[in-house]
Amino acid sequence: MKIQHTKEIDAFFVRCAQNMSKTSINDYLGKKVTLGNEKYIQRKLYEAGVQEFNGPENNWPSLFISTNEWIHSPYHKNIKLDEIKTTHFSYIREQIEPFELFNVDVIQKDKNKELADWMKLRALDKPVDAIYLLQDGNDWMLDAPSEALTNDAFAKKAHGNVITFGLGIGYFVYMASLNPKVASITVVEKNKDVIKMFKECLLPQFKLSIPFHIIHADALDFFNENNLSKYDYTYVDIWQSSDDGLFMIERLLQYYNPPLENCDFWIEDSCFNVIWSLIFVHFDEIYNCRKNMVYESYVSIMNKIRRYFSQQNIIIKNSEQLKFYMYDNQTIRNILSIKDHY
Repeated sequence: MKIQHTKEIDAFFVRCAQNMSKTSINDYLGKKVTLGNEKYIQRKLYEAGVQEFNGPENNWPSLFISTNEWIHSPYHKNIKLDEIKTTHFSYIREQIEPFELFNVDVIQKDKNKELADWMKLRALDKPVDAIYLLQDGNDWMLDAPSEALTNDAFAKKAHGNVITFGLGIGYFVYMASLNPKVASITVVEKNKDVIKMFKECLLPQFKLSIPFHIIHADALDFFNENNLSKYDYTYVDIWQSSDDGLFMIERLLQYYNPPLENCDFWIEDSCFNVIWSLIFVHFDEIYNCRKNMVYESYVSIMNKIRRYFSQQNIIIKNSEQLKFYMYDNQTIRNILSIKDHY
């Protein structure tokens, strides 16, 4: 890859560098919001670069999400997590406070693709007692609104014979089972205790009307073309956050890089957020003929980025081409699929 020097590309690099240095939106995580100060907070979020507030003020979305809607969603209306009590699993109730902003979705891509990415911050409109699940006395899972909001779109997208990796409390399984496009669901889960708990405590409540199967296996052993080709849609949710998610996705893609349209990874954009910046940093290396330093934990991925683009026989003539490569999930998956040892 080569990048031509133009004023337009010069300006693009300046804007991206400026956007990378902006972290003011982080100041609003946990911020108190009320009906009285909501408009003020919205204006501050607009100033911090949250693009959902770019339009007319009367069109701005509310900063509140309905606690009642979450409580009465199909899953929570019909599935009682307080029935979970086995040798290895127990639960406690933990109140989620209202009027405090938290991130409810994946990182939102900058509409201009210049690294002004942002969080969708919302607050509950009243407190809720959530179920905090423990496995052998250790933290396992908190049933919170953000978990539902980051899974619902994939349950709606699922179709045909579906395979999902990671059982958890079965939220994706339940919501996907309500999708009329789904013909069957298969779950791959490596933890025998999770499978036992699910079968004993949760599955009897599901009342599934489609074929359902659980395979006891490690995702790293099962995630391959031979297995996944038998299914129409694949969904993977086996990590705690974007921190461990990125490296787990990388490991899976080294085994098999499935068609983009047939496979989704939970909070993929949040996991890939750092790669958008790493690719930009590499483009800066090409443009300015220098090698940039990156955090040690990302050195391996940065080397894959360098190798990938060194093999692209293209000449970049405008910033739109750079934006495409920075934000294209297929490109990123192709980069991550490069074997660690080459």
